[in-house]
Amino acid sequence: MVFPLLVALSMLCPQGSVTVDAGRGPLTVSLPAGYDPAQPIPLIVLLHGYGASGAVQESYMRFTPIQDQYGFAFCAPDGTQNGLGQRFWNATDACCNFQGSNVDDSAYLRSLIEAIEAAVEIDPRSIHLVGHSNGGFMSYRMACEHADKIASIASLAGATFQDPADCTGMGPVHVLQIHGTSDGTIGYGGGSIGGNSYPGALETAQLWATRNGCGLTVETETQALNLDSSLAGKETTRTRFSGDCAIGGTVELWTINGGSHTPNLSPFFARRVVEHLLARPKADPTGEVYCSPATVNSSGSSASIAAVGSDVLADNALTLRAAGLPPQTFGFFLNSLTEGSATPPGSQGTLCLGGSIGRFSASVLNSGAAGEFSLEVDLTAIPNNPPASALVGEVWKFQAWFRDANPQVTSNLTDAIRMTLR
Repeated sequence: MVFPLLVALSMLCPQGSVTVDAGRGPLTVSLPAGYDPAQPIPLIVLLHGYGASGAVQESYMRFTPIQDQYGFAFCAPDGTQNGLGQRFWNATDACCNFQGSNVDDSAYLRSLIEAIEAAVEIDPRSIHLVGHSNGGFMSYRMACEHADKIASIASLAGATFQDPADCTGMGPVHVLQIHGTSDGTIGYGGGSIGGNSYPGALETAQLWATRNGCGLTVETETQALNLDSSLAGKETTRTRFSGDCAIGGTVELWTINGGSHTPNLSPFFARRVVEHLLARPKADPTGEVYCSPATVNSSGSSASIAAVGSDVLADNALTLRAAGLPPQTFGFFLNSLTEGSATPPGSQGTLCLGGSIGRFSASVLNSGAAGEFSLEVDLTAIPNNPPASALVGEVWKFQAWFRDANPQVTSNLTDAIRMTLR
């Protein structure tokens, strides 16, 4: 299982860097060009395979050449050495603490991430791990034990714990399993190391789909990927687990048909992995309410809007809620990419949207006795002019309109909220 040095160990000089020490000596964290401490950036941590090192792993996967384009901080730490001089991670029971070391790599990597957060303005919702082989096993252990910290992982030729009970901790994590069907070291269909079993690629994905609350129904992407340049055509198929996954817990399997344990990675590999990870930060709607308080309505209150669920486009799990409405009245939500301030004819409230304003009028809602209503928003089909599929980075504004009588029959509006989709 020794990781071969497939390419010359040469790395592009980072545009900037900082040095941190989490107890095992100094480690360089490279930063993208133009890093601004006022703007939090994602973090990607690369975990090497058994017998390799962080530098060797990066020379194989090549994330730093695209760092400036995607704007993430990056580091590739080293595991400790065993009695044979081989660096390893104490990951699962199957891989790869072969000499019974008591090293706690899970705690070390957590401390390392926190040390980087203390030195660099890291987006706490966008911390990601990539691992190969032993490093892939370790990424799963980190997802099991530090779901509060890790947003997503990508494992190439690794596997999770065979026994779900060994995957301690709680909370969803986005998981991407990448594996070659001709892997002779870590079998695509599973196997054992030293008498300890590990699940196959599909079973690993299924175990995490269950952990994340997904159904086991799968969807296969029609467009394949070219991840292995030694194989003809687009050899990698993508399978996604659908169903009611917990927010922040998507699961995908990318199968490199004919791929080995160390595929001849194509120039597209690092980009596809980074794009996948960065599109899956931790879910936490952080909408900013503006145009508040709204005009007092006939209930004696100012109606308000809030968002729950996720502002991550890939999750498509954003719910809008309006409260403080008159009881038993009807209304619907509005949307726009533009802010505004106007009092529409026949209304006593302020319309805080401008430009092209869409109406969720196909979902007319009733406030009931509690004076509240809510709507699950399909971010892939926002009713506007014309209907729009939201894009990452767009800032959508939402507001709720409702019928009111104060004192005559008229209409009113809540305050508004702006949501930056991630």
